[in-house]
Parts: sequence; structure tokens; C-alpha cells
Amino acid sequence: MADIKTILRELSVILGYILSKYKLTFTEELIDVKTYLDFIRKYCKNVNECNSEIRKIEELDNFIIHKDIIQNGLKLGKLLCEKLNLDGDIYWLGVKVNSKYPFDIKIGETGISLKEDSHILKNPSFADYLNALVQPALPFKNVHVFREFSPIEFKKWYDYTYLKLFEEFSKHNANEIIFNYAKRGTFIRKGASCLIFGGQSNSIEIGTNENLNEISFNSRLGGYIFEHTVSKWIKEKLEKKDEQYEKLKKECSSKAGDNLKKFVNRNLNLNVGKILELFQIYDIPYYYGKSFRDMQLYEVPNSKECKVSLVNIEIKVPQSQLNVYFTFTVSNSNGSNSIIFRVECRYSHGQFKGIPEAKLYYTDNVNHLQNLYKIIK
Repeated sequence: MADIKTILRELSVILGYILSKYKLTFTEELIDVKTYLDFIRKYCKNVNECNSEIRKIEELDNFIIHKDIIQNGLKLGKLLCEKLNLDGDIYWLGVKVNSKYPFDIKIGETGISLKEDSHILKNPSFADYLNALVQPALPFKNVHVFREFSPIEFKKWYDYTYLKLFEEFSKHNANEIIFNYAKRGTFIRKGASCLIFGGQSNSIEIGTNENLNEISFNSRLGGYIFEHTVSKWIKEKLEKKDEQYEKLKKECSSKAGDNLKKFVNRNLNLNVGKILELFQIYDIPYYYGKSFRDMQLYEVPNSKECKVSLVNIEIKVPQSQLNVYFTFTVSNSNGSNSIIFRVECRYSHGQFKGIPEAKLYYTDNVNHLQNLYKIIK
């Protein structure tokens, strides 16, 4: 579910469009929650299908702390109406996160995407990048960048961590709590000849002689327990504290990056459509609105209008995290532009928990999109 700021930003754009299109007025500084929602319920076609999101707004006493978000949204909604003059029903699509297209609003048949000043673009799996860059005969699924491209170094990093965790056994008395994460009610406790990883409703015993690999350890504990015991213990005891842990992690990241770069360069075969989707360019045109500081509106081109080439891959490992920089050249009717993306490969939900994410960022802020998109003046 989207957070309250995202919900208010998107609905405020809708409200601004409604007020401008139907020439309605209210005193912006005095608008209350009920009036705000009454306008939107009357004119937004599907808003009643989004009850859980609307309930978040109904629970607000007032809009004071979100005043800037609402004002920015209203201004952008007015700009949409004035510049595009669209016809058709208004739909709120921001809650439908499984859509192929990044539309937050649809007016008639026209999609509109909204952002503030975010640098993050997408959060795909690493398999999505590889399938777009090299187009293997058998598409990649669920690629674990470290297991795939630095298996030896990854095993050393994991094995060291596992050993350090089970060294805690000898430091404590029987039944003594080794680690406690009060926020979730999870813990690691010393058993007779095992460590006990537990939550509020269940616990799992791992024998001190079992020596589980990373996949088996995740499987035995399950995602929730692993994240809130093992990963939290690593964060408290090892991250930025244990030099050998940091050294092994950095070696793993560096090797994975080097091998990844060699693999892509050796097998390069771009799927232009998939690459353009990373730029939020699809097979249909749509509009993109920036609701932050100076309002700005862009027309996003059709993917068929664009040509793409990969210019460079650069690997950086600041401290111990793997960052992969892709430089693309994209050509369309607006000219030819060089755009650099940064992919941050990391365990976003705790070290060794599941498969690392591969978050995609612009190296510039969203204003850089004007080099690819057509600005609406």
C-alpha cells in the first residue's frame, strides 16, 4: 500500500485537474478532509474501489503537515488541464502497482505518471537487466548477483558470518538470550546443542554441528525469522564493526562486478524495448508530471521513436556495496543523449536474506529527463 504522502500527491493532482476543468473553487488554506474527499469522490470514476487508501486520508485530523504536497499537487493538476485539455473520465491508477505502465492517473485514454524529486527509477530483479542486455536463449530468473558472478567469494563471506554467529554459542549459558530484537519480538537463544531462532509464535532449532549453506539457512528459518534474527544480529555485531566481515563482503562485491562486466561485454545483445522500459519509455506515449518546486510537464515518446546503444559499464564498490554504472546513448526526435544509470546491488531487507535487490537510479535528478522527453510549454 502506498504511503500517505504518495496518496495525497496523486489525489491532489486529480483534485487540481477537477477544479480547473469544471471551474470549481474553494479556499485552499481552509480545505478540510471531508471537502477534499467529496470533490474527488464526485468526479474521479474509480476512487471508491480504493477504500484502504482513502481510509488513510479519512483518519487525518487535518492537512496542515501535508500542506506543501497538496498545494504542489493542485498546481500540477491545474497545469495538466490547461496544457493538455484532455477529455474522458478520470481514473486513479496509483494503487495498481502491477501495471506494465507507470501511470498514476488516466484521463480518457491518456496515461499520466507523477513524481516529486526522486532519483530512484525502478526496483527490478537483476535478471531483468541481464535479459535486456544479453537476451539469453533461456531467460534468467531470480538472479542472485553474488552467487551467479562471485560464488567462491560469496561462500567465504557467508561462511565467515555463519561461523561468527555460531561462535556465540560458547559465550553464553544454556537458555540464555544471545540476541533480542524487541521491536518484532524475535530472538536468538542458546539451546542444549543448538541455537534457537524464534518469534512470537514459533521457533526453529539449528544444531551447532549442522553447518548450513546460505540457501538452506534461509529455507529453514523462513524470510521473517531470518530477517529479524540473523540479519539484525549481523547489523548489530558485524556491519561496520568487524574488519574481516567488511573485507570479505567487499571482495565478493568487487569480483561479482568484474565478472558481470566481462559477461555482459562478451554477450551483449540489447533488447531495445526492455532497455527503454528502464527509462520509463514504452510502446505507447504518455505524459509525465513533476510536482515539486517548479511544476513541469513532459510528453514521453513512443519506444518505436528511439534508438539505444550501450556505451560503457563501470563497476564501483564504495566501502563494500556493489554499484554498477551503465552509460547508454538514446536517440530520438529530441536529439542524442548520454544517460548514466546506477544499479545498487544490496540486501535491502537484511544481509543474506533471500536475493539481493538491484535498485535502479538516475545519476542526476528527474530534471535530467528533459533530455529524453519533450517538455510541454
